[in-house]
Amino acid sequence: MHFLARIFPSNEAGENPAAVKMFHLMTKVKERFKSRRTEAGNQWPLYPGSYTVINAQANIAVCTLTSENLIATEDLLSKNVAIIGTVMTSNLGIEKIILNIISNPHIRYFLLCGKESPIFKVGQAFDCLFHYGVDKDKRIINADGYFPVLNNLPMQKINHFLKQVHFINLTNEKQGHVILQAIDDIKGKKEIFKDFTVGGSEGLKEEVISEIKPGGRRIPLDYDQKGFFVITVDNPKREITVKHYYKDNRAGFMIKGHSSEAILLAILDNDLVSQMSHAGYLGAELAKAETAIKLGLKYTQDQSLKKG
Repeated sequence: MHFLARIFPSNEAGENPAAVKMFHLMTKVKERFKSRRTEAGNQWPLYPGSYTVINAQANIAVCTLTSENLIATEDLLSKNVAIIGTVMTSNLGIEKIILNIISNPHIRYFLLCGKESPIFKVGQAFDCLFHYGVDKDKRIINADGYFPVLNNLPMQKINHFLKQVHFINLTNEKQGHVILQAIDDIKGKKEIFKDFTVGGSEGLKEEVISEIKPGGRRIPLDYDQKGFFVITVDNPKREITVKHYYKDNRAGFMIKGHSSEAILLAILDNDLVSQMSHAGYLGAELAKAETAIKLGLKYTQDQSLKKG
């Protein structure tokens, strides 16, 4: 403060508002950096992800599942919340959440909210993890989503997580005031996890990923024994129509909807494709079709989007 006083001279009344303001700002910055460190002495969070750190010394971690818009909800950016973020997968995504939480002993509550993933079903996986745990292969017992296996975590860290936090399950809750009320119900409880012996600094094994260059041989779609599809859009109705035909050109099925994901899931659930390349092609085309109806563009199958 004395150094700042020399830089910012006092006014006629002997006051130094500029120095006081600068000192206050520096203190806030210092506290901000201090709050990013846990009692374990590690920079926190340890693992990257789609999240916002609010107050690392708070006791609530909030996961909004696939609802990215909830991260930016001003009411939820409470100083009672340590971190808020999304998760997409029921394996690597859950593993990183576990490691980031157990590396911060202040976090005692894990609140789940937002829209569930129809494929990975992470909310249901977390619920099963807290109720049933994992089997000998580290598969979350009774989890319904795609590959809910915590392969990269030792059992010690999984058990540490389950012991450290209380689970509040508001899966599919997207109303900010309901989530905020749940946060307010917790905020007065300040206890730090006393059995902080594991931490998360030695968690996931280092990823060894071999690079594959884009490209490859595309298998002609007429090789699919299940048939082919014609995709059209109705921009005024904001609707996608998919017509399925068998290989001999007989009409098969028709699917109408507004969501490319929902239409693709219907195709897969009804076993209308037999090739991964065909499913990938349909996913790309349906994504184009959905983009067209959202942005008012002209969609023609197998062609680039054009202005309407």
